[in-house]
Amino acid sequence: MSRLAETLANIPLATLSIMIVCCVVYMYQFFVDPPMHHYTMCPRLVIYMSEYYRFITSSLFHGSIMHIGMNMMSTMAIGSSLEKRIGTLAMATTILWGIQLTSSIYTFISWLLYITIGYEHLMNQHSVGFSGVIFQLAVLEANLSPDRTRSVFGFVNVSSKMYPWALLVILQFIMPQISFLGHLSGILIGTMQSHGSLNIFFPSDEYLKDSEQKTSLAFIVRQPSFVSTPEAGTGLGRRREGSAGLFAEVGGSIALFVKNVCETLKVMIFGRGEGSNQNIQMGSVGAAWGGNDSVRDDEGWNGLPTIAEERERLT
Repeated sequence: MSRLAETLANIPLATLSIMIVCCVVYMYQFFVDPPMHHYTMCPRLVIYMSEYYRFITSSLFHGSIMHIGMNMMSTMAIGSSLEKRIGTLAMATTILWGIQLTSSIYTFISWLLYITIGYEHLMNQHSVGFSGVIFQLAVLEANLSPDRTRSVFGFVNVSSKMYPWALLVILQFIMPQISFLGHLSGILIGTMQSHGSLNIFFPSDEYLKDSEQKTSLAFIVRQPSFVSTPEAGTGLGRRREGSAGLFAEVGGSIALFVKNVCETLKVMIFGRGEGSNQNIQMGSVGAAWGGNDSVRDDEGWNGLPTIAEERERLT
């Protein structure tokens, strides 16, 4: 078995299926080269021209080979991890509803900003790509993950639940041309689904387990990459703390994220302090870089001098 075949065999069924659909659509784009503005998400055209098909096409079409490549790699990583926790049927319904709900909230927010403050840019903006749903899946995966913290590009550690929000901000700085509202819409839908606010759209765990026993789905269930619904349930939508509990958790996560960023900047500017540097072995730094000048172990580095030390030096 080739490495590609082995990789594809390890991808669960629902995740693999949506990846295939997106790739097939991109092949259509590549060979036929249809006008992209006919398939993008444009709130004005959805609301005033009733082009509701854009809710679906905007998620399946992509702007370039790099665009779809990055999205499909993210889908493979996040989707596989999530599907193995919640099962194939739950993953399939999450993706199908996610495509429609993320587009719906994107359109609603654009319209709301237009009628309240007259901000018209988002109403006329065209966006495309599966990344909104990816952010929805990232929120669900982060909420179900046993890991309490995650590293954001090795820069700062944040709580797992805050990880998608950190990615939202950092990716916007790195690639300002991407759709901030599209990604935010995915985060909002994922957060609401995780807290049970969207349970009306999603089947219960009992219904999913019963569906797996139906003969009409026997062919799908028999597939090697099919993941059964866990006996303990999917873990999605169980918490019903209400809006107060939801806002409290999001607010606490944001506060923790800001605290971690401030602590990281403090270390970068003022150093770690003598006590914190005791576990850093600096004697082989020069040798590691091919130099002859190494730092002795007794030469502790404490960062920049404190304000008191600087004043004493100047006086």
